Amino acid sequence: MKHEHMIAFRMAQIWAIAKLAFAFIIAAFYRRKNIWIIAERGDDARDNGYWFFLYMRKHHPQQEIFYVISKNSPDRIKLSEYEPLLLNYRSLKHYIMLWRANCLISTHLQGYFPFKGLGVWVKKVFPFYNNKLHVNIKHGITLNYSPVYEYMYAKWDLIIAGAEPEYQFFRTKFGYPDNHVALTGHARFDNLNNIVPNRQILLMPTWREWIYADRGFEQTEYAQKYAHLLQSPELNNLLDEYNIELVFYPHHEIQRYIDFFNNLNIGKHVIIADKAHYDVQQLLKSSALLLTDYSSVMFDFAYMRKPVVCYHFDYNRYRKEHYQEGWFDYQNSFADVYSREDKLIEAVRLYILNGFELKPQHSLYINNLFPYHDSSNCERIYNAITHLHH
Repeated sequence: MKHEHMIAFRMAQIWAIAKLAFAFIIAAFYRRKNIWIIAERGDDARDNGYWFFLYMRKHHPQQEIFYVISKNSPDRIKLSEYEPLLLNYRSLKHYIMLWRANCLISTHLQGYFPFKGLGVWVKKVFPFYNNKLHVNIKHGITLNYSPVYEYMYAKWDLIIAGAEPEYQFFRTKFGYPDNHVALTGHARFDNLNNIVPNRQILLMPTWREWIYADRGFEQTEYAQKYAHLLQSPELNNLLDEYNIELVFYPHHEIQRYIDFFNNLNIGKHVIIADKAHYDVQQLLKSSALLLTDYSSVMFDFAYMRKPVVCYHFDYNRYRKEHYQEGWFDYQNSFADVYSREDKLIEAVRLYILNGFELKPQHSLYINNLFPYHDSSNCERIYNAITHLHH
């Protein structure tokens, strides 16, 4: 079965290259213009790409700009007023516009490319495709080391940093030249000011690389740990006593297993949130406390000056099989870190009793982390792009 899957994958790659070549021939009949393309994963609009696109339409409408999103994406309705500027993910027009555009912007590793994992190779092989400005405006703060971010691999012309240590990390560890990395803040941060949260707790852990290799998701330590937490009598009694909702939003890569969590015996104050009906940023804004593990969404929470608690039951394996350690030290940061469920629940109880107040030492850390706390992050990103573009 694995062999058949690999054959299908390779055939899809070959077909993608063929379509790209065909699109190149068609694009040759058009005059190359100053066109920008923005994308996230190709099937969503809820991250830095979405917010930067909205900023561009509002403040720089003269710039011809397109957003890549699949036809059946639940996020497409949010962009309905810009329908003429939407490129259907993997459509022939999408391929053609890749050749015509001279600035390609995404939150993920060449997310604007119609086939994940192939864009970096195409960039190296086809000089004409390489003769464009490739910009990564980021999915989140990069706190861990991953070889895909190395300048010699990705060769981004510009990569955006949202925090001071992250900026230095790209220059030193990943080897980016000074003019290829800009400390601007993240586009979505523009929408995170003056937030008044509800009495709501958000549980939002990240994914695990090794889950794909495990036979059954239900049997993984990840599934068992979070199932146990969500069904914990201590946690549910706490939520009932103080009339607080806990929203569990699985990571994008874990959403496929959401039925497992929906079938759990959970309390009336626990909500299992699917990506089709819940928006991540809205959940972050409306929550007073974030429970996570290693997810970079904790930086959005910190930006809003709200407390974070991390659940590290598999830290050693995460470092060995998922991401290597980077610049961020969880134990000495703006977050409380626990490896045991009972300690985690006790921390939740204390935050409820203290009105979800941020600890002074965490507030001091946050003050030194973000160079900007305003609504001009998109503007700084635009200025950084145009500085290179011209």
